Amino acid sequence: MRITYLNNSSIPSTNPGSIQVAKTCEAIISLSNKVNLIVPCTGLKESLKNYYGLKFTPNVIKLKFFTSYPRGIKYYLFSILSVIYGIFLKTELFITRNLFTLFVLKLFKKKAVIEIHHDLSVESRIVKFLFYNFDILNSSNIIKVIAITSAVKKYLIKDLKVDSKKIQVAPSASSINLKFKKLSNNKRYNIGYFGSLEASKGSKFIVKLSKIDKNNNYFIYGGNAKQAKRLKEKHKNKNLKVCGYIPYGKVKFYLSKMDILLMPSNNKLLRATGGVGNLAKFTSPLKLFDYMASGKLIISSNLKVFKEVIKHNENCIIINNLNVVSWQKVIKKIRRNKNMYNKIKKNAHLLSKQYTYLIRAKKILKNIN
Repeated sequence: MRITYLNNSSIPSTNPGSIQVAKTCEAIISLSNKVNLIVPCTGLKESLKNYYGLKFTPNVIKLKFFTSYPRGIKYYLFSILSVIYGIFLKTELFITRNLFTLFVLKLFKKKAVIEIHHDLSVESRIVKFLFYNFDILNSSNIIKVIAITSAVKKYLIKDLKVDSKKIQVAPSASSINLKFKKLSNNKRYNIGYFGSLEASKGSKFIVKLSKIDKNNNYFIYGGNAKQAKRLKEKHKNKNLKVCGYIPYGKVKFYLSKMDILLMPSNNKLLRATGGVGNLAKFTSPLKLFDYMASGKLIISSNLKVFKEVIKHNENCIIINNLNVVSWQKVIKKIRRNKNMYNKIKKNAHLLSKQYTYLIRAKKILKNIN
């Protein structure tokens, strides 16, 4: 099948969403499809293959008119032109995460799959008007609506009146493949965080935790160069290392060096990269699935949406608060009962086998001729 993925964001980039787009395209190609990826002429000047560690690479088409992230009128122009370009390529199925692009696909009556990762709160007034008033998601050309979590599915049914039969839940996934190893006997654990340096996702919390827990080493991987430099200059305790963003193709190596991985997300206000929106009710964070696939012990804050996948004391440790003393106490307990915690992290590693990009791509394309 000739498939075109329409994506308004930069790729390759440090945006976690771009990882999912690249890996989804790779998985779809592995299922004997031809994939074009249409994006703005932005992003890092590196190949997708090297940056994301891809085995199969889509045909990337960068629309030269858009040399910066398309905002305002350019946002709508990009959506229209990317669809027209996709039609020129004789596309049989379009995939997008962009709601206005979906509206354009409806106008052209083109077969499409939409991935939805959040509610409409971060969308423009025009997009909100269109989707609240024209029942776009129930259009006959929209073959399938992919909800990133069950919470998103419930929102779509309740607020946008989408036919539940059209919606399929497909959480995030991982392409990490590390062998399981038991907790080390080292005197100091390597405790890591990978992801955005947006405060609501926990970077500041980890800094505080590292200051009271001098017995372990802490690592923060993420953010752009400016953010990482600022964090590094502000906090100079010896057991904290701020390493900046790691290209996804190299993440596996750095994950392998960790003993424990942290997800101290704010359960009431969880901002997307760039400090916008509130994802606390809907998110399916990529790092959760990479953490599981790495075979490391996961400590997470208590978000209802996380528990669609993980379960306390079965495949992770969930802590109900963001109190650094509480988290330090849990870390101390790990050494005293390694057998129990080795079972927990083993369960997470086994669970990760259900959340690969290949399985996810098969879900997206299932029953689509």
